[in-house]
Amino acid sequence: MKNILISFLAILFIFSCKAPCDVVRKVNKEHFNSAPPGTVWIKDSIYIDKCEIRNLDYLEYTNWLKVYEPINYEKALPDSLVWRDSLSSNEPYVRYYFTHPAYRNFPLVGVSYEQALAYCKWRTDRVKEFIKLRKHSNTIEKIFHAKDFYYRLPSQAEWEYAASAGLNSIYGFESMHTKNNWPNFNVKETALLGYANNDVTVPCFYAKPNKFGLYNTIGNVAEMIQDKGVCKGGSWFHSIESCEIKSALKYVKPTAWIGFRCVCVVVK
Repeated sequence: MKNILISFLAILFIFSCKAPCDVVRKVNKEHFNSAPPGTVWIKDSIYIDKCEIRNLDYLEYTNWLKVYEPINYEKALPDSLVWRDSLSSNEPYVRYYFTHPAYRNFPLVGVSYEQALAYCKWRTDRVKEFIKLRKHSNTIEKIFHAKDFYYRLPSQAEWEYAASAGLNSIYGFESMHTKNNWPNFNVKETALLGYANNDVTVPCFYAKPNKFGLYNTIGNVAEMIQDKGVCKGGSWFHSIESCEIKSALKYVKPTAWIGFRCVCVVVK
């Protein structure tokens, strides 16, 4: 188990060497070469995940807890019964969505705000631990060009800036009326508009990213932000209007349509 953990961390946390220059902001590539793994730079010292947290990412977390902090394992598990709250036809997802290999790259759902915060803290600790283990790299500064860093949920302003990707558009795309840009929102509305969609979620790297390189900021699953009880971006369960960047949805408990992505704050 330990070898599997280290191997996965090596893949998850390794840095990209030659990230492309931002086509919108025309900034120096240093922002991308020193980006925390799996993220892209959005502004200042803030980086954001390219996609929503996947089942695969959260399984790594719960499996780690099962081995090293078993007392916290049960309370970290997502609530699979949320699928019964949405549509009765989703009963198979109760059993398979989080654990089956076929859904490894699908967005995590069924977690609370507190569980998301706990994951952010765990991710911070594990990345720092990995950095210390890296050969010839015994300081954070050598890798991140920074004194420190931490993961957290994005603020509303950060999320909206990232989702808009420098465009004056309600969905963050120049045009959504193409197959690769059409978001994964309410299946009935999608069918009426002539677009075929999944019945629920789609893989996290589905379709075309926005100009900042972010996937599924609009639709798929709504994303938690720092404000507790507020999520952004709409989901497979909602109307296209609910997916607008400026729209906000309220929640009080875990659901089958809410997930999250992290931002990484780099302290210079």
